[in-house]
Amino acid sequence: MKKGGRGPAARRPKGATLKSERQNLEIAFLLPLFLSLLILVLVPMASLLGLSFTNYKMTGAQIRFTGLENYIRLFSDKGFLNAAGNTLFMVFFSVLFQMAAGVAAALAIQRMRRLRGLVQALIVMPMVIPPVIAGLIWRILLIPKYGGIHALLYGLGVKDAPAWLADPVAARWVIVLVAVWEWTPFVVLFVLAALDSLPVSPFEAARIDGASFWQELWYLTLPLIKPILSMVLVFRIVEGLKIFPLVFSLTQGGPGNNTEELTYFAYSEGFVKFKAGYASASSMLMFAVLLALIIFFYGRKSRAKR
Repeated sequence: MKKGGRGPAARRPKGATLKSERQNLEIAFLLPLFLSLLILVLVPMASLLGLSFTNYKMTGAQIRFTGLENYIRLFSDKGFLNAAGNTLFMVFFSVLFQMAAGVAAALAIQRMRRLRGLVQALIVMPMVIPPVIAGLIWRILLIPKYGGIHALLYGLGVKDAPAWLADPVAARWVIVLVAVWEWTPFVVLFVLAALDSLPVSPFEAARIDGASFWQELWYLTLPLIKPILSMVLVFRIVEGLKIFPLVFSLTQGGPGNNTEELTYFAYSEGFVKFKAGYASASSMLMFAVLLALIIFFYGRKSRAKR
């Protein structure tokens, strides 16, 4: 045996050692994130899932395992079906208007030569207001006879403006429009960033060929920013389902239950009627829909890259 022989660890290339140390460092940095995810997300989700299979009530009654009874009961519960319909209505129209208004506003801002920074700063302001505060602001503005909107309409000659939040149909549209007002800036920021990153040469060639603005938009701009639009659309659908703060601060599910959406339904069942097991089943069903939507989108995206 030769003196000064080195073992396998000593003969390891320097690059491999550095790579191993870097991987260990990355794991060390990510470990707190995984632990916080486990404690703050996975443990509560597991608890919620377990409660959804019981008849647990926050009144001290004996807990009994009920299997899928809560889930089966949801599909025959008129309150749940009404909340699901209201959620679909509000999410569909709010996201549709946000996307349309956001793209239009981004196109307009991109063409601005002056005051662009100021306009961007002003347009972002609704987004930084907490949703509950935004709902309270609009609730004050829509107070019949004394609110700011009614005062404005009265000044324009409309003396008998309706009480929108007391009308079953108008109340849902108010929530949709407030959501559009608050979250369209989110779409504007992403679309504007995508527009600023587009290559110039295809547009110059299109203009030389005599393409109009609408032809550029349809055949160049929208196809080129489609990946960003798809990502923003999924974000807005997922966030749109969390419309509870606006509903709570604007209408509290009323009039009647005409603006009650799925999250408010779970809140009402759990913290008003104390049916925690039933509310947990409702929440888990909503989570399953969200998870399916995200898996579908990212599955499609990964297949498109192949």
